[in-house]
Amino acid sequence: MRKKIMNNIDRIVNNKMFAVVAIFIIVLLSRINIFGNQFVMDDHDFIVNWPLIQNWDNFSKFFVDYVPMPRQAGIYSPLKTFFHAINYSLFGLAPYGYHVVSLLIHFTGILFVYKLSLHLSKDNFIAFIAGLFFGVHPLQVEAITYMTASVDMIGIVFLFSAVYYYVLSRDDKGQNLFSSKKYYIALLLSIIAVFTHELAISLPVLLLWYDICLGDKKIALGKKILQLLPFFLIVLFYVFAKYSVLNEITRGAYVYDSFYLTLLIMIKAFAKYVFICFLPVVLTHNHKISEGISSFAFSDFDKAAVLSQSIFDIQIVISLLVLSLILWIAIRSWKDNRLITFCIGWFFISLLPVLNIIPSGVLFGERYMYPGLLGVCLLSGLILRNIYKKDKLNSSITCFWIVMIAVSFFSARSLIRNKEWFDDVSLYESAVKANPDSALMRHDLGLVYSKAGRIDDAINSFQKSVKLKGDDPVTFFSLGNAYQDVGQYKNAIKNFNKAVALDKDFADAYYNLAGIYAFLGLTTSSEENLIKALGLFRKQGRLEQAAELEKAFRDYFNLTEK
Repeated sequence: MRKKIMNNIDRIVNNKMFAVVAIFIIVLLSRINIFGNQFVMDDHDFIVNWPLIQNWDNFSKFFVDYVPMPRQAGIYSPLKTFFHAINYSLFGLAPYGYHVVSLLIHFTGILFVYKLSLHLSKDNFIAFIAGLFFGVHPLQVEAITYMTASVDMIGIVFLFSAVYYYVLSRDDKGQNLFSSKKYYIALLLSIIAVFTHELAISLPVLLLWYDICLGDKKIALGKKILQLLPFFLIVLFYVFAKYSVLNEITRGAYVYDSFYLTLLIMIKAFAKYVFICFLPVVLTHNHKISEGISSFAFSDFDKAAVLSQSIFDIQIVISLLVLSLILWIAIRSWKDNRLITFCIGWFFISLLPVLNIIPSGVLFGERYMYPGLLGVCLLSGLILRNIYKKDKLNSSITCFWIVMIAVSFFSARSLIRNKEWFDDVSLYESAVKANPDSALMRHDLGLVYSKAGRIDDAINSFQKSVKLKGDDPVTFFSLGNAYQDVGQYKNAIKNFNKAVALDKDFADAYYNLAGIYAFLGLTTSSEENLIKALGLFRKQGRLEQAAELEKAFRDYFNLTEK
């Protein structure tokens, strides 16, 4: 009976069409609960409230005269904007359609992972495992269920396809690469990849890594680099275009303006990337990298924890040992099985754009692992192939149960994680649970509670945020707003005053104080705070907003100008 079951599995795995269909079905079951999920987090910026994508008259502004949204400074991916516009024109503000597209993107990515793994390994079983693990891995939830990130992944799918066609062109023409049509297809796909998602700028290095590890040894390295020159030029042209449009190429600064401190954090982050591939238990959009240090928002960090970092810290030492061990495995595998070396190198090279050599403002992100998981999943297939022996039933059954347990765990964790992405409330509740020491996450949870009308919960969350970080004027401002919403004006005034005490230029806090004082009939105090607020609005260049707010204020409270 067991032998019959294993034979049936072999038949599925060895039939390419059946294998891909089986993978798609399993992946769909692990993502089946995403269709009711709402817009969350940056979806509001990139989809719901982005006028640029909502009118095709703005098409030229996708490429030139592009102005990023205030909270998304430093982003320039014109084809991503184009794909967002297509989605919006098709689905408007109906999330269901976006999720259908997200799954289609993921299925296409899985297909190229399968095809590339099959081509590199020449083994149906390895390709099946690589495609299956890549498809159901819970780290992919942030990349696919999160609608904004799923559009980014279009760029990575084009990266996969570019690598695939480049590898085919090498097989077809060898040294005469420039005479291969597939080479030029790879070039075209590379352009689309790079101008869709910045992670794809690692593409030419990935291709060079393929040539070094698995390419034709008869071709000199210098010639390989020359043949890859157009791919490097694509990346350089993208950097030039981004700088020409935005006058910058970074998305932020180094942590406390220190490359050294940032590098120490990234050592820990890279070790965490490895760890979470195999034990994706705690998943969140804002990971705790180490004590007092999270994925992003440097203002949320424990400054003492950041500044006290040393290369001799136990976590950094362990991280370096883990990374060194992986490097040793890659070197040892060079003679016996270069595909193992290739997989390890692929994983780390794909993460180079987020190493923060050029600061990005984000130190860790699950969605950044989408391209790198190809290497991890292909390596997993290689390891399982060594266990799975066609002529030994016991080893086949052992392999079967390993795969079953892994796929069941990955699928279950994906379903749970999909549920956490249902809406902003569930997302930030899960973020607080995963990173309870983050004042920012508790503040943001308070904001989404307020938006949902759960003011008491919002106040509670803001208060916990204040306990964690008592010097943040924005949290006091948010707490003041919440108290104002429930008519607790004394507490609202108290918190707005704390906000302006911490930030003398906090125009919005002065404006809200003016409103409360006017409501309470304290005209003099109201006028004083209104004058301060309007003066700061104008000083900060918010002239139009100042005029609108002054008119709205005086109309609402029936006040005359003095």
